[in-house]
Amino acid sequence: MGLQFALVAMGAALRGVGNFKPGMIVSTATVILNILLAPILIFGWGTGRAFGVAGAAISTLVAVIVGVVWLSFWFFPKDAYLRFVTADWAPRFDLWKKMLAIGTPAGFEFALMAVYMVVVYSVTRPFGAAAQAGFGIGQRVIQAGFMPVVALGFAVAPVAGQNVGARLADRVKRAYKDAVWMSVAGMLFFAILCEIAPAALIGVFSKDPAAITVGAQYLRIISWNYVASGIIFVNSSMFQALGNTMPAVIASTLRIVLVAVPAILLSRLPGFQLVWVWYIGVTAVLVQLAASWLLLRREFRKRLTFDPAPLVSMPAAAEALA
Repeated sequence: MGLQFALVAMGAALRGVGNFKPGMIVSTATVILNILLAPILIFGWGTGRAFGVAGAAISTLVAVIVGVVWLSFWFFPKDAYLRFVTADWAPRFDLWKKMLAIGTPAGFEFALMAVYMVVVYSVTRPFGAAAQAGFGIGQRVIQAGFMPVVALGFAVAPVAGQNVGARLADRVKRAYKDAVWMSVAGMLFFAILCEIAPAALIGVFSKDPAAITVGAQYLRIISWNYVASGIIFVNSSMFQALGNTMPAVIASTLRIVLVAVPAILLSRLPGFQLVWVWYIGVTAVLVQLAASWLLLRREFRKRLTFDPAPLVSMPAAAEALA
């Protein structure tokens, strides 16, 4: 867990200067290494010594160590744009404050997802383990299908942020529009897949007919909000680029409240069905999209209206450089 901070920080720094490739390569390689090492250490394949659950932890640790060492090579060359400079290691509390102002709300937004999971698992408990398993597997399928949008979000935030810093409002808006269209295309394809073959997607992870039924029903209904969810994710990345992540938290909180309160109340009614929660979730995401879009338009008006840059004479510019 400690090493993950170094891995994430280095990857984020490289993305910030527009170099996305190293982080992608290293992260992918560490996942593959973890996949290869896990069964060897868990079951003792080829070694004769099985570590069990500890083997899974060891394989993850080794993969992360390899990733940290590998990614650090982009920072040590003398011609590297980003380098480790010990003189810059002194705490910069003013900078910490700015980072926390952006990062804390963004982190809280992800924490709200845990609240959503707790609420849904609690209302599905009376329907048995199969129902909970179907929902859990459905969530994992959705996470896998959303990976392209997650990658897109990682890219659009620094790209748009660089153009915000350069005071190029038109390029910020174009980056947003392009990201939205790419998100819509990817999510539409995934939604069609979940409509056509939801049982096959769930069946990859479970052969229990009851779990497959619940999971397939969940995917088929929730797929109606994939496109909206993709746009919301792009919007959240744009809030990061603009340096204000509170609107994303407000929109996410609204969604969680719209799901949690009705779900808890309806779960106490006779004849309660799980599909009610799925339909509530779809409606809540559409409301979240509307709120997120309105708040983003507001941020565009506030933060993309730049005053004309002051004209600097050539002698003054030469004197400043000297």
